[in-house]
Amino acid sequence: MMVGSLWLSSPKKRHSVERLRVVYTDLLQHIDADHSPHGLEPRRRASAEDIECHKKAHRFSFRRNIIPVVPSRANNGQRSNRSGSQESPTQSTVRDATDPLFDRDVHQDGNNGNEAVVESESRDVPNSGDNLIRRTALSVRNDQTFSDLAGAFRFLAASRSYNKDGEHFGGVETDEDGTVCGIQRAKALERRVVELIALIGDIVVNGSNCPVASNRTASSFMQSVRTDSVFEYFCEKCILSLLVDIAKEKRYTTITDCSHSMESVESPVHGVVWSGLVKAQVYETVSLLVSDVRNQSIIYYLLSNNYINDLIACMQPIQQWTEPAIATMLPAYVDLLKNLTLQLADDPHLFPFLTVETQDGATATVQFPLFSAALETASSYYTQSDAQIYATCFAIIINLLQIPHRPIQDWLNRSTLSQRVLSDHLCECLLNRFNRITYLTTGPVVDGPRHNAIASQLLNLKDHMGMVHEVVWSGVRGLDVRLCESLLQKVVLVLLQSLSSNRPFLVVGLVDADVIPESEALAQVSTTVFSYMFSNLAYVPLQRMLAVALLHTKSTPLWTSKNWMKQMESFDSYVFMPALSDIVNEEESRETCPNPFLEEILKTLQGDYGEWRTTSVACMLQSILSADAMDAESLTMLEIISASKNKSTSLQNAVKAFLTRPHPASAISAKALECVGILGLMILSKELMVAVLEAKEHATERLEQVVRDSVVWKAMVMARNKFYEKALEYRGLSGVSDLFLDLVEAAIRTRYTPKYSDSGSTTFTCLLNRRGHVDHALDADSLVREMKGVTSNDVETTRFLLNMSLQFRALCKVVDRLCLDIHRNVKTRSCKNPLDGIKLDWVDKADDLCRTVGDLQEKPNIGADLDLTGRTFFPFNSSTKSTQEAQKGSKASELPGEKLVGLEGVFLSTSNFVLVLDPTDLFVVKPRKKMEENRGTLLFALSLRSIIAAAADGEWLHIAVRNQDVGFLIKNGNMALKFESPGTCLIVKQYLDRSQEVLRQELLNKIPDLLVIPKSYASTNPDNRVEDNE
Repeated sequence: MMVGSLWLSSPKKRHSVERLRVVYTDLLQHIDADHSPHGLEPRRRASAEDIECHKKAHRFSFRRNIIPVVPSRANNGQRSNRSGSQESPTQSTVRDATDPLFDRDVHQDGNNGNEAVVESESRDVPNSGDNLIRRTALSVRNDQTFSDLAGAFRFLAASRSYNKDGEHFGGVETDEDGTVCGIQRAKALERRVVELIALIGDIVVNGSNCPVASNRTASSFMQSVRTDSVFEYFCEKCILSLLVDIAKEKRYTTITDCSHSMESVESPVHGVVWSGLVKAQVYETVSLLVSDVRNQSIIYYLLSNNYINDLIACMQPIQQWTEPAIATMLPAYVDLLKNLTLQLADDPHLFPFLTVETQDGATATVQFPLFSAALETASSYYTQSDAQIYATCFAIIINLLQIPHRPIQDWLNRSTLSQRVLSDHLCECLLNRFNRITYLTTGPVVDGPRHNAIASQLLNLKDHMGMVHEVVWSGVRGLDVRLCESLLQKVVLVLLQSLSSNRPFLVVGLVDADVIPESEALAQVSTTVFSYMFSNLAYVPLQRMLAVALLHTKSTPLWTSKNWMKQMESFDSYVFMPALSDIVNEEESRETCPNPFLEEILKTLQGDYGEWRTTSVACMLQSILSADAMDAESLTMLEIISASKNKSTSLQNAVKAFLTRPHPASAISAKALECVGILGLMILSKELMVAVLEAKEHATERLEQVVRDSVVWKAMVMARNKFYEKALEYRGLSGVSDLFLDLVEAAIRTRYTPKYSDSGSTTFTCLLNRRGHVDHALDADSLVREMKGVTSNDVETTRFLLNMSLQFRALCKVVDRLCLDIHRNVKTRSCKNPLDGIKLDWVDKADDLCRTVGDLQEKPNIGADLDLTGRTFFPFNSSTKSTQEAQKGSKASELPGEKLVGLEGVFLSTSNFVLVLDPTDLFVVKPRKKMEENRGTLLFALSLRSIIAAAADGEWLHIAVRNQDVGFLIKNGNMALKFESPGTCLIVKQYLDRSQEVLRQELLNKIPDLLVIPKSYASTNPDNRVEDNE
């Protein structure tokens, strides 16, 4: 054994042609193990040279296994008399040496004739000799041994059979040891076959991988492949064909063998029917060979004679295999398809090798097994349960569709069946996702686990939309049209019919006691799916058809008819696409009716079905307006904007109705108002841009007229004024007046986030497209909320009113900026198109007034010199006695707009400091020199707005603050300062209280100016002002 180990340790020997010969010969003997006793011809004979090489390699080539043996059923645990002719000792010895299933050496004692039975260590198969032993007069024990093996292979086979299906999945109660032994033998045999197939792949792939191959020229490398002895032997013995035959082998249904002396019985198994492990190893080995191609001629050989095509086809249909076999075989099978696709993408001229031409009478049909197998595998139930395998299959399909090779594209164009199967599968996936989300949505309004499940389903829905997008843009002629019609027939039809709700009104209140019925869930989820379709399927014809089906004033009765399929002349007929085209072209021959879905959309948008559903409809309309298909012609045709002056559309009136109606103070109302406000802004911007393009020379006048007459603009200003006035009313309520300034500050600081520049300046911005825009508002929370809302009270109502006032103030500012940009382009005439470079600016920057009220003003830099001249300051000492924390330094606060930073490791707690009181801030300064008391180093800055209260205790002043701890100055929200005397401490407290009160009154006086829209184009034009009583 040591010699064999040393021999195998050499890479050259391990991947030599001699070892491949040994492995191949041993594989032949394994796969023909069950043929000998039945007198069947082996699948393939091993040559004498291979057998001789196999004899010499026994000491190193394979491991040795101990296979358990139990008495057969015929012996009943004891040796019985043999019937028929007796075998000679020589004949028995040969049989024992060559029989892979006979693992006992039976020796005849010459002296007394007694038989000594010795269990010996043997291999799964013989080491040498011809394994084709014709049956003569075998013992009953030998017959039963092979019968047990046949039954074992029947249960281990990858294919389905009546024995393994049913109530007990093929389980058979047995107390016979022969069946158990047969299964053990079969498993050992199959494990060995798996190992041998893997060894063949390893030897062939690594047989000629020379380290210096990369330095050779192309011609020399070509020559080395042609003289590759390992690959030459692989080709000579047609090992690829053998592997394909192993994978293709299936169970015979029944076979009657009457040629032998044993009684005629029907055997359910003929030949070895391999399990999923063996077949999976074949796929894995062939995939390795395909992916590790060293030369173009090798891939041509591998793809020749339809070996690969047969290997691909033998896996289909997947339903023929058992579920355990599918779980084992499918990953390797899909990996083979992937590697073949990569090879074809790199060299499309391999396409003829991957096709099969069949003759059906006078008609020749060309099949493309690679594409058909990927499509059938992706559409199977087993593949869809594994997200990774399903994604790989679909990536294979998309890559094949996008190969820019004329023969491949021609085949795909002619393959209408494959197009229909692919289209139907995509539609079925979308419809199943819709049904799943609807099922999860039905139930209580607030449910955390359902909320999380819906979030996952929405991500999967988006992924499926991405797949549809890739397919429709693949460039295959006819596939896009087929897919659009399938979507209209199988998906859009269901979604439209789900929009109508049987429940007249659903109010989702703060108590969250309502339960979402199925009809309500259908309408809500269908609206969400439509939004995803417009946002993720960027295919203009499909977007336009969907928009016509939803928003056009006319519709086709086919959407609501139950007998629309009768109008189909054939299964591939197009029904809905021609009907929508006739509506757009106003064909009088086509029967039309008023659009019932538009009516439902408008009712939902204006809040007739509750604000919970208004959010999803507003998001859907936003996605429609953002689609590439919405040009000026489409906007006018769908009556999103009016084609005539001084006339509003039904959609604009619905937006106005919702913005001007009363709204309860809740998170749902806030989200609905944000979404409808963004929708109104998008409608108004489209209206302004179309008007300017049509006006040309009179663009300025037309711009002013649109703003003056716009129903949406008036509604936005009225909403802003309404929330502003109500917020001021709540200002005087008990329990709100003392907190009103803090509520305004909190609303501003929550809304605006800091953005730091390289120069050190800070700007505070709010991205409006993150508040109420379809990209961020349409989530699981719009279907089922994860948590309950806050109970309504005066404080929460005031907070709601302030947030809505700031929101519509920002939206009005966006309109002003848009008008100013268009007006500037028109006046300067710098470009032919006044809309060049014009787009909605979604960034709302906090102006000076907003930063002042929200306490977002920049503070002096920590460590800078601060001039104390003209400032009110008092010397003090810190309360901290330990010097360790002062030496460690202090931490910085991350609060926006404040810098609560102390210098590191410089000052001790016993040092003298100076407290500086400004009208808006409090500073702690370390005097630089005793002789220069009017200058010092800034250690700490704190806004007076952050001070909660102050109390004097003799020489000590305790200040409660709202910020993090800062070194030795602030501990647990408390700042303790020691002054020279109790009188000084009292003076500091009184001055601090007075400064806070003065600052508070100044800020309260500025709040009314804050909530009114800043002076700009739309608000300064006298014709555009909106009176309060309007």
